[in-house]
Amino acid sequence: MNRKILWLVVSGLMALSLVMAACGPATTPTTPITPTTPTTPTTPTTPTTPATPATPATPATPTTPTTPTTPTTPTTETPKYGGWLYLFSAGLEPRFDVTGHAVGSFNLDLTNEPMWSGNWAKGAAGGYGTHQTGWDFNTNEVFGLKRGYVAESTRWVGDVAKNEGTIIYKIRQGIHWALDPNSEASRLVNGRELTADDVVFSLKRAVATGAYLYASNPTLRSANVTKTGAWEVSVRLPLTSLIEGVTRLGNSTQIAAPEVIAKYGYITDWKRSEGTGPFMLTDVVPASLYTLTRNPNYWDKDPVGPGKGNQLPYLDGVKYLIIPDASTQQAALRTGKLDQMGGFNTDDAPVMQKTAPKLMQYKTSGARGGPLSMRADEPPFNDIRVRHAMILATDFEAINKSLYGGLGLILTFPYGKWPGYEALYLGLDNPQMPASVKELYVYNPDKARQLLKEAGYPNGLTTSALITPTDVDAFSIYVDMWAKVGVTLKLDVKERAVVQALRTNKQHHGITIVGGVDANAYLNPTSFRGEGQANSSMINDPIVNKTVDEMNVLVATDSVNGEAKAMAMSKELMKYVIDQSWAIPRPQAPTFVFWWPWVKNYSGEIYLGFSDVTWPTWVWIDQALKKSMGY
Repeated sequence: MNRKILWLVVSGLMALSLVMAACGPATTPTTPITPTTPTTPTTPTTPTTPATPATPATPATPTTPTTPTTPTTPTTETPKYGGWLYLFSAGLEPRFDVTGHAVGSFNLDLTNEPMWSGNWAKGAAGGYGTHQTGWDFNTNEVFGLKRGYVAESTRWVGDVAKNEGTIIYKIRQGIHWALDPNSEASRLVNGRELTADDVVFSLKRAVATGAYLYASNPTLRSANVTKTGAWEVSVRLPLTSLIEGVTRLGNSTQIAAPEVIAKYGYITDWKRSEGTGPFMLTDVVPASLYTLTRNPNYWDKDPVGPGKGNQLPYLDGVKYLIIPDASTQQAALRTGKLDQMGGFNTDDAPVMQKTAPKLMQYKTSGARGGPLSMRADEPPFNDIRVRHAMILATDFEAINKSLYGGLGLILTFPYGKWPGYEALYLGLDNPQMPASVKELYVYNPDKARQLLKEAGYPNGLTTSALITPTDVDAFSIYVDMWAKVGVTLKLDVKERAVVQALRTNKQHHGITIVGGVDANAYLNPTSFRGEGQANSSMINDPIVNKTVDEMNVLVATDSVNGEAKAMAMSKELMKYVIDQSWAIPRPQAPTFVFWWPWVKNYSGEIYLGFSDVTWPTWVWIDQALKKSMGY
């Protein structure tokens, strides 16, 4: 396999890596709920107390810190304002309405803020952070690594007797909507202060019909969102859905201005973009360039280092160049037209190191290989013998060696091995893993053929894979490999939007790709539980349902040991889930991030918290250094 094919494969994985287990596009939006007119903040009232609550659960202390490959050496350089950061997008469809599939949308991440997200200071932070995470691909949802954005604080209480949980948000005062005098939508909001009413409106809209969370997290549809104080918003949910609400409403729900939605409806035009984030979307040249300009109204300050206390952001803005071609992307980085680029695999990284030796680099935890989901409620995959045969017919070691030089992690479904979540990972080399499960991952085409015969397919079987054009090269491996055991795989190639619609409406059959599965989904494993679109295998397993419910109650009601106990339960559950073979894992291999040394206060960060591409908020450009290097 040549480098071009390798890159195409990895590019497909990278695109999928923007989506966690629960992710997938929402159905076509319906008319949004009518917003209430924001009220003028009054003196805070006494918060409403949930009936007979248990002890409030507070964010837990993070697990053993992970250190970046090369720890950032602190510098005494004083951050400077000004300069533009040049990044790229491969051409993924941008979204302008926060109820759409906002995860990985570079524009929304920088213009519209969530309730909470990752704490920049818990990473490298220019060498002055705590190095508890690298903020790379692990979409870290460890509660102790979080900080409030729109919500100054988040806490939750659980009432076991009533099977009820409540999330209580204290809304941050002093946040103002961006004011872009050239934008009609921005002038409509006029830079006013964000209120609790805005949050109530946005959270209600997030779980309403047509919204992304409505499709991906059906249990959140019952969320009862109310304003319980001048600067307080409460969300009541069934207890078993409480932590799902904490994570998804917290990090996957960005806040929108009600007046903008009231006037324009669902936002499809970039000119209607309006938020409270560090940047404003000020220009779009379709298929060419997205320009985000510094929001002078932004509220946040630099938390650590020589710039501590400085108003953020430092940059004049961010320019996203739309570059679909991988070789052109790399050339743009090599020649200084791009300032940063991630997603280099173990084959391409050495080339970049050799051809542009002045670039800085960081080795990430790894890119997720989205698993191949088999629809287990229909023949032939409703027979566990067939699913076992598919695993046995897959030469994982050969795939790992050909694509990743043998550096990939084989067992990545249901979860890979991610920093902060090591306690719940059950690997093939773990003594606790049943021998019968380990045997499934030893390539054995003879046994695969025997199992197919026992299941009633003595001459093999024919199935299909619903994929996008970018997946064709990756699937050619499986077509050839499975043909050796009599499995004929027909590639049903459709455009991305069609594939997503078929999956959302449960009209897919055979095999399809599930978005990259993250360990942070262990309390909400939507890839093998629930009615959401990520459950492409259509699993409704009583053992899984009961155990996951018990795990959620533990975390919701035990603020001290709940997370640790739940991870232990999840690890034990994996013995059963992995044996069921509802999906065929793909390797998780290290990737590399490169950037030019004039990008300061940066150490290879990609996502803060749950897929938030917000790291440009804290970096600055040494324009003098850039000029001295000839760029």
